Amino acid sequence: MNRNKLLGRALPMLALVMVLLLLAGCGNGSSTASQTQETTQETAAAAGSTEPAAQTDEAATDTTAAEQSGTRIVKTEMGDVEIPANPQRVIVNWYVIEPLMLGVEPVAISGWAQETMPYYDQLSKIPVIDKWEQEDLLAYDPDLIITYDPQDYEKFSKIAPVLVYGEGSADGKTALDRLEFFGEALGRETEAQTAIDTFNDKLADAKEKLGSGAFEGKTFSILEDWGRESYGIYYESGSRGGTLLYDYLGLSKPEKLEKLIEESGEGRGSLSYEVASQYFGDYVLWFLQEDYDSEYAKSDIWKSIPAVQNGHVIEIPANYLGLFYYDDVASMTGQLDYIVGRLLEVE
Repeated sequence: MNRNKLLGRALPMLALVMVLLLLAGCGNGSSTASQTQETTQETAAAAGSTEPAAQTDEAATDTTAAEQSGTRIVKTEMGDVEIPANPQRVIVNWYVIEPLMLGVEPVAISGWAQETMPYYDQLSKIPVIDKWEQEDLLAYDPDLIITYDPQDYEKFSKIAPVLVYGEGSADGKTALDRLEFFGEALGRETEAQTAIDTFNDKLADAKEKLGSGAFEGKTFSILEDWGRESYGIYYESGSRGGTLLYDYLGLSKPEKLEKLIEESGEGRGSLSYEVASQYFGDYVLWFLQEDYDSEYAKSDIWKSIPAVQNGHVIEIPANYLGLFYYDDVASMTGQLDYIVGRLLEVE
């Protein structure tokens, strides 16, 4: 058989073998790819990295980032305010005691410190801002500003977040509400509630003691002598412990004083020496001034006043003005201890 005939028979067989080899190769490749894909999917599933899981992880990462951003949203009378979750450089206007009660020491305050105030040891070491202006606040590089004045919100929001809590009880706010607000804002709810509970316990005990026995049905005045040529006898119903005495303890003013306050719309004011005796209650908190001996207390009128005759005048030394200066929960707790103790002495 010649070469050409052999070649003619071999070529078809070679072609058939090539086709079979190609088919086998494709089958193995497809199987390998399939196995590889299945293995990859199984590994990914075991690791939690399928596509839906990847999307969930991304959302979780965003949430975690938000939680770790170090801020907190606080609802205030000026709207929602974003503040540091753990502020380090707090500046305070007026509410100087509350942060200290909650374990937050301001870097500067606009307020007054006096030795009979609660937390005086800390207060006395904190710088006092003389002028409540942008330049003075910027010097302390604050990360939070706490104030009673709504106008401060627009004035200082570019410096740091501003928490405004309006002063006064006309809208029903109390010192307890204020402390609770700051406790929530600063993440110190436990500290706030502990102080509130302590005050409420002492208040309940004081009400029981002063609402019965010798004090039942009695009236109380808060007075101070500024001199005949000045304000005469000055009466108070808010400051000098008035908030505690009338709003919390629920003690009564003399009828004539109550009427004067209602008619004038003023919780404080001056009385002349000639008429002041008519506004003395059965018990009197008599505030003394530094380096001034009351002219009125040396007069014959003074001697004729029933509260004086009965020894029911509680003289409060000038250096105790600090204790009666603010109406925060810590100050009122101290006032409560002092007033109840002194009244029980003269009962």
